[in-house]
Amino acid sequence: MAEIQEILVVLDPGAEQHPALDKAARLAEGAGARLRLFCCDHDARLVARLFLSPDSLSAARADFLRRRRQWLETRAEPLRQRGLAVDVEAVWDSPLHAGILTEVGLCRPDLVVKDTAWHPPLRRGLLTSADWHLVHTCPVPLLLVKSDPWPASPRIGAAVDPGHPGDPAGVLDRTILREAAALAARIGGIVSVVHAYLPVDPAVQAAVAGGMPASVEPAAAAEAMRAAATAAVDQLLASHPDAYGDARLLEGSAVDVLPAWCEQQAASVLVVGAISRSRLYEAVLGSTAERLLDRIPSDLLVVRARPA
Repeated sequence: MAEIQEILVVLDPGAEQHPALDKAARLAEGAGARLRLFCCDHDARLVARLFLSPDSLSAARADFLRRRRQWLETRAEPLRQRGLAVDVEAVWDSPLHAGILTEVGLCRPDLVVKDTAWHPPLRRGLLTSADWHLVHTCPVPLLLVKSDPWPASPRIGAAVDPGHPGDPAGVLDRTILREAAALAARIGGIVSVVHAYLPVDPAVQAAVAGGMPASVEPAAAAEAMRAAATAAVDQLLASHPDAYGDARLLEGSAVDVLPAWCEQQAASVLVVGAISRSRLYEAVLGSTAERLLDRIPSDLLVVRARPA
């Protein structure tokens, strides 16, 4: 997303509000990017029926999509009057995430923006949430937005995790910093770097909890963990000392402590990284990004590692 030329905005005709459209337009104005308003929908009544000929079904579906494109045009025209370049597309597809991913493959946007809502755990477990699938499979940066509008100078949280075994070279962390800075530059925001770390090594914690002697005192272990986390973040930011300011270290699991940090700091967007794991792992345990989505009050920008 560091270079934005086209933004794919996923819209739902059944929704009353479209915060994704407002925020994508602000981004497009700041980046000089083109907007592509996209609707993926279908009508179950127009699936193959014995009493309808193939030609009748085809005509009915074409009319359905024509009306969807007309609806998109009503959203596009005010943006064009503001000087933005906007085109529209409506496709017949289901499930929603499949249609979105197909469109991403065809038009290759630099960013996907989509409204999001709270997802019950059961729906996530059954893999029925489009957002769940997009978090894990969208190949370009994905901005999932909530209803609160961005203020004049939004705070952008960059959630880094130096030393993560899935990112030993730190490529993902540098991508997070780069994308957070790019987003802030385009919407007049401020970047705050945050790193959540476990204050005590899990092995030491388990030993103490089980009444077994640990090789290291918990207090000493906690101090060593904090020192290591501080050094790792300092090293990550060393090449950009003025770009991100001071980093905030949070003790605890990212899923537990980042939501409170976002609320306390009134963060408008939290930028997190996605690391590919097995599908079974994600289905059972979920990713940090997916678990944060329903806990933070902020919008969530999910990025994948991209070498500079």
